[in-house]
Amino acid sequence: MAERALSVAFAALSQTGRRPCNEDAFGYWEGAGCVVAVLCDGAGGHGGGQAASRTAVTHVLEAFALHPEVSLNALQQLVQGANDAVAAQQVAGTLTADMRTTIVVLLLDLYSGAALWAHAGDSRLYHWHDARLLGRTRDQSLEQRLRDAGLKATVTASGQLTSALGSPEGFDFEVLQTPQVLASGDALLLCSDGLWSAFDDVAMARSVVGCSGAQAWLERLEAGVQQADRSDQDNYSALAIWCAAG
Repeated sequence: MAERALSVAFAALSQTGRRPCNEDAFGYWEGAGCVVAVLCDGAGGHGGGQAASRTAVTHVLEAFALHPEVSLNALQQLVQGANDAVAAQQVAGTLTADMRTTIVVLLLDLYSGAALWAHAGDSRLYHWHDARLLGRTRDQSLEQRLRDAGLKATVTASGQLTSALGSPEGFDFEVLQTPQVLASGDALLLCSDGLWSAFDDVAMARSVVGCSGAQAWLERLEAGVQQADRSDQDNYSALAIWCAAG
């Protein structure tokens, strides 16, 4: 059997912030030489968002575990299936009637190092190598659209999504079309907006510098959120993935 190119270490963080309940959900699964990681941030309030995010995460993990495959088609089917699962749980006249959730999903082949990811909404995936930020996903939000048009983002635009799971009529999501080959020294972060919004771009880019591993990195990020001490602090969650030689 071929040797694995990579081994990975995980660390996770999820806090309620100043909200009445935590509508974020996340999970990961490793098996058959593959990894899936997923994070969702529910919307809908009064428990609906919590149900949506948990439904989407559960679907992705269970579906991937049944057929662990790192491919563009598999990734697209996972996200589409998560949307269908959320829509199927919506019941008119209940708290779940209009529930929605963001999603960000990572698939990783530990033998080849090939990684693919997809997202809907404003939960993000960041990618570093040797503490240098290589890029992140682009938010599907009104604020991002205004910036793309060269307009100033307004306060009212903050937090307004242009796509999310839970739409029976269909939805848009962005997929990395060409696999990225990860290597020892790579680090990835899946996180909800409650976490990334506490940092400016420079602080987030430098967040991994000097960290010894995934857990130390998340402890630094959580300290940054707490230091910001925002009165409207949303739920904040993150899943860190630290890559080393197999």
